[in-house]
Amino acid sequence: MINHYQKIKNCKVLVTGGLGFVGHNLVKELVNKYQCDVIVVDDCSNSYPEVLGDDLKKVNFQQLSVLDSKKLFPLFKGVDYIFHLACKQISSSGKEPHLHLKVNAESTLDILEFIRNNKLPNLKRFVYTSSTSIYGSSVKLPISEDDPTLVLSGYAATKLLGENYTLMYNRNYDIPTSSVRYSNVYGPGQSPTNPYCGVLGKFIHSALKKEPLNIFGDGEQTRDYTYIDDAVSATILAAVHPRAYGDVFNVGTSVETSVNELAVLIENNLEKLTIKYVDERDIDNIRRRSIDITKIHNNLSWSPKTNMKTGIHLTINWYRDFLKKSK
Repeated sequence: MINHYQKIKNCKVLVTGGLGFVGHNLVKELVNKYQCDVIVVDDCSNSYPEVLGDDLKKVNFQQLSVLDSKKLFPLFKGVDYIFHLACKQISSSGKEPHLHLKVNAESTLDILEFIRNNKLPNLKRFVYTSSTSIYGSSVKLPISEDDPTLVLSGYAATKLLGENYTLMYNRNYDIPTSSVRYSNVYGPGQSPTNPYCGVLGKFIHSALKKEPLNIFGDGEQTRDYTYIDDAVSATILAAVHPRAYGDVFNVGTSVETSVNELAVLIENNLEKLTIKYVDERDIDNIRRRSIDITKIHNNLSWSPKTNMKTGIHLTINWYRDFLKKSK
């Protein structure tokens, strides 16, 4: 069996949003496992270079916005792979809709246009990272890539637009692209001080500080939670696998977990928790979600390796260390 992952070894790679949660974990994997020459682009708007730790000195870090094309585009010279993760997150999409449009979609269009109009002979793949939030409140579960989308937020709208630009530029101009749709990624490296930290990270952080866990609504809403290492492996595979060319793939587990179940799983690793039920949020109010991963399994031979029990245990250990270092 061909080990497609080895194709990226020793290659020159550029990662936008390389200091974000998924971004910096991806960068660490590329640097340490595959010895890639990595250019990290990030404007430090919701993270900081120190998240890379000792690996910061191993990369070419460029603090700039993906909207700054004059500084961004020259960095593409000689690059083998581009991972476009830079985005504005869902929790702020109602406050800054125009900025979301620019960062999540227009930057993608600008990069694709540059690739189309300029010779980048080394470029093997442009990978766009999308989100399963584009499915909205689908009545069919698990949700496959062929199911209808139902945009319920500015974030989902702009991610879907960026994804469609990516697919269209492949079809019309033969740009080597692929896209992945993440489902609720969690795990080590998701700083609780970041306002965009996911519910699982916030829960663990609160539990370790012996603070109440705030559960929106009745806590029976479900999501499909994906461990960070699995998300990173799927992202790299989408860049190197020939059958990922010009296509889009769900990245999840096909397992539904309710918020109440999350609390129980965390409690099993710690002591008795204090739960506080609060009013529902006005964003991402989806009752149920699970993601069909048949396509990525059949086409790319990818499957998640980390279940929720193991993933939460590993995440709790990381947060313990994080809190110790923060004192």
